[in-house]
Amino acid sequence: MNETYLALDALLTRYINLFSDTPHSSPYVEFESEWLSECVLAKGNKPGAYFWKPEKRQQQLSFSELEKALEISFPKDLIDFYGSFWSNGICVERDDINFSLIQIWNDEDEQHLKENILGHVFAKIKAKLPLTFFIGSTFGDEVICLDQETGNVVLEKPGYAASRVLSPDLPGFLISLQPLKDSYS
Repeated sequence: MNETYLALDALLTRYINLFSDTPHSSPYVEFESEWLSECVLAKGNKPGAYFWKPEKRQQQLSFSELEKALEISFPKDLIDFYGSFWSNGICVERDDINFSLIQIWNDEDEQHLKENILGHVFAKIKAKLPLTFFIGSTFGDEVICLDQETGNVVLEKPGYAASRVLSPDLPGFLISLQPLKDSYS
């Protein structure tokens, strides 16, 4: 086990514990249509509604195709962050920021994520900005990213350089977050 996995596992456990008094002792999510995942515990009362709980992935996520196409290496922390669990995203906060933390629901969601990361990286390369990889989004117009070169967790507006360092590393950042029951969007 590595530090990123352990910090994310602890955060997701704290999140699930918020739902101990709800049906299935788990969060509930609704999608527009059926969208199955390894993390589904039970179906809700209508199509696309599920009780869920983060589920450890059996196979680690690979960004090797993207890395080869872009001729770059993705940070191990990023691979561990996205590759450890099947999970819906969650809302989190700490004293200086609150935001939605991105996770991967299923294989289709993983493909969408990879496409979005590709677009983000192309925009960074075109703008000649340091490479970052998003892990969350604020409720405004900023994203939380992992800086490829430094490993810092940073706050930035898409298309611009980072405006603020939130943490010198991803595990420490994840540990500093408090999960919220708010619906992820």
